[in-house]
Amino acid sequence: MISMRKTYEQMTKCNCATANTLAIIGGKWKILILYYLLESNRRFNELQRLLDSITPHTLSKELKELQEDGLVNKQVLQAIPPKTDYSLTKKGQELETVLLEIRKFGQKYPLTK
Repeated sequence: MISMRKTYEQMTKCNCATANTLAIIGGKWKILILYYLLESNRRFNELQRLLDSITPHTLSKELKELQEDGLVNKQVLQAIPPKTDYSLTKKGQELETVLLEIRKFGQKYPLTK
């Protein structure tokens, strides 16, 4: 089975800027993670509470990929027990307009149940 990340990476072979962006921010959780980090720095458990149904394993994996792609900083704070703080990099902050427009679209066209 091909992972979601590999699927998006295969899309980049078309040399399309949109596919390149989706390879970085695509998936079920990444846009939400980025949006919550846009609001403020967050700790791991705080992100997990905000994302409600995400598993710790999935959150860890998504944060690691966002770090590898240069969108998220991870800072281990010197505390007992150790705490981890996540924030957007300058590159991640460049997505602000896109993330706010996605939010605006969702407000304008809510899903009805």
